[in-house]
Amino acid sequence: MEAEHWMPRPWNAELLGCIWLPRMLDKGRQVLESRRQGKNLMNSYLFGHNDYADGKLLTFLRTNDAYVLDLLRESTDDEAVAKQLLTESGHSADDVQAWSKRFRAVNAPFAAMWDADEGRRVPGVGTTALKVFYNYVMMPPVYVMFWVAERLSPSKEG
Repeated sequence: MEAEHWMPRPWNAELLGCIWLPRMLDKGRQVLESRRQGKNLMNSYLFGHNDYADGKLLTFLRTNDAYVLDLLRESTDDEAVAKQLLTESGHSADDVQAWSKRFRAVNAPFAAMWDADEGRRVPGVGTTALKVFYNYVMMPPVYVMFWVAERLSPSKEG
């Protein structure tokens, strides 16, 4: 898919019971492809600790974005990568289920904006309002913070 149309799986997709994990893996693969091609193919998506939701999942998994990228380089099988991350985290299936349930509850307001922005909501005034708020009020400062964090990062390799 062309970069301007690329998007990761929906925020509520699950892999081995872990919400957001498929989406984060999609973004990680797109980061690797961006690096391979020498151009940004992320279509304004953020990845890793500089992304709020990815950061929450990485903290829960007791890992970091560089390690996730290493695993993605080694395997094209998302389920195998997910299994390794979940196993190495030391969390039980019940822990994963509880974390996913909390993630859904805490991020419900953002989920509506993510769905609106990605065209996963029924078109209408409410959806348009959510998209405008998300893209023109909420995200511009986030992109500035991401830009600063990227420049302060000791290494862009990972």
